Amino acid sequence: MIRLGAVALAPLALAFGAAVLGSLALFAFALGALLLYAGCLLALAIAARRLQVTRTIDRHEVLEGRPIAMTFTVRGLRGLPVQVQALGANGQWRNLERTRPGRPRTPNDASRQVSVVIDRPGAHMLGPAPLRLLDDLGLFARATSGGAPESVLVLPEPLPPEHLRRGGAEVNGDPEPDGLRPYVPGTPMSRVHWPSAARGGELQERHFVSGRDQLPLVVVDTSAATVVDAIAREAAGIVLALTRSGGCRVLLPGDRLPTTLDDISGWPAMHRRLAALEPGGRSAPVNDPLVLRVTESEAPARGELPPGVVTMAEWAAG
Repeated sequence: MIRLGAVALAPLALAFGAAVLGSLALFAFALGALLLYAGCLLALAIAARRLQVTRTIDRHEVLEGRPIAMTFTVRGLRGLPVQVQALGANGQWRNLERTRPGRPRTPNDASRQVSVVIDRPGAHMLGPAPLRLLDDLGLFARATSGGAPESVLVLPEPLPPEHLRRGGAEVNGDPEPDGLRPYVPGTPMSRVHWPSAARGGELQERHFVSGRDQLPLVVVDTSAATVVDAIAREAAGIVLALTRSGGCRVLLPGDRLPTTLDDISGWPAMHRRLAALEPGGRSAPVNDPLVLRVTESEAPARGELPPGVVTMAEWAAG
């Protein structure tokens, strides 16, 4: 309950003034104010017990910094001089229209919608939304919450790379010879290096490298990071730019082999994986001449999470 102490002083001051002045009219006014206040408090208590709020969100996957629209359906307050307010993304309380019998539900009704903005990549949980009950006179308010928990994946916003050089063969180009290696049973006879066999040495085969093997390799390493937000944004920008310009390979922490992105169709899945990066993830060692390594960044952390929103890890631990 808020504003209770300050508001309750007014009728008490009137009653004291009535006693000092001996005014029955002033005393009756003070008594009426007390009864009005009691009625407002009783209406809030009844509303808190009868309130039913359901919440739906317009998306479960969103780019960080973009709003998520939350639509509320309010029931149980019919006949009560009480209104429900939700906390919006700007920190202001906004009235929610009650759901009246016979009125068609309109998901785009702005009077039932507020938005929330999560400015941090990763898996998050939208807990019950902060709400408050307010009497129609605006004298008293009572904090409450509503809506079932909802999971949301916040994708990192790709940070455009300032300087990016890419090399390597075309993805769909012909394989290029890359020396000899010991013969592996099952290799086509056309690849066997017969001169080495004729010299009586160990049977060798020609090794070929395709365009896929010569794509730039982006190595993401979070082993030294405590916060991976900036790493995810930087890696997303590099991978997206390379994918659009011909393709790349991406080695994420925990992967033994890189993932090849030779067209934009593979970007959404990689974007989701970058959103799920965690601190302390070490990438497999690589020996590749076309490596772009993304490690800990000095970029400042962004703002706090909005009320009612926690990371999935905190939700699971709690």
